[in-house]
Amino acid sequence: MSSKTRICNMALSHLGSSKEIANLDSERSNEAAACRMFYDQARELTLRAFWWPFATKIAALALVSEDPNTEWGFSYRYPADCLEHRRILSGIRNDTRSTRVSSKIAQDVTGPVIFSDMENAYSEYTANIENVNLFTVDFEMALSYRIAAMIAPRVTGGDPFKMGDKAFQMFALQVDQAKVSAANEEQPDIEPDSELILTREGISSSWPTNWNT
Repeated sequence: MSSKTRICNMALSHLGSSKEIANLDSERSNEAAACRMFYDQARELTLRAFWWPFATKIAALALVSEDPNTEWGFSYRYPADCLEHRRILSGIRNDTRSTRVSSKIAQDVTGPVIFSDMENAYSEYTANIENVNLFTVDFEMALSYRIAAMIAPRVTGGDPFKMGDKAFQMFALQVDQAKVSAANEEQPDIEPDSELILTREGISSSWPTNWNT
């Protein structure tokens, strides 16, 4: 079973530290204080780095108003557990440029809203997952490298050996590997041809075939 303390100890290990935190919430060591300072920011940044399947959620948006301004048909409340809105579902799994649903994030007096012209809109978004027991192995590893990159100056005395930079490089590599793993678990539809290809094919099919007659 994973835990915040275990993830932070992994981060310290990435920096070459032999020190371990016994309890992240209560320990008063310099290492524990550094990890507490950056843990939530590192977790959110790691979640934003990729459409992690375990954190991907689709939900109906709560309507705020119709015709909220002169440019958009509807405004919806930003989901409470949304960390990053990814797209409004169009009803077509493989969107082309012409089928994508436009949207815009803004703010009203209550909080964030999503403007769209789609009625009864559904959002696909990255949820703000805090429960470490829901983390996948690749996310946990990426998060530990992200924490290491952020705490390196404090726990290594100014990071003279650039351990933080090395940790960030490993973070990026881990995210890339996670993208490959996620892709291998899916069986997507055949990608639709782009509008440019379809236009070219349409032009080609309209050309005369009797040039030599």
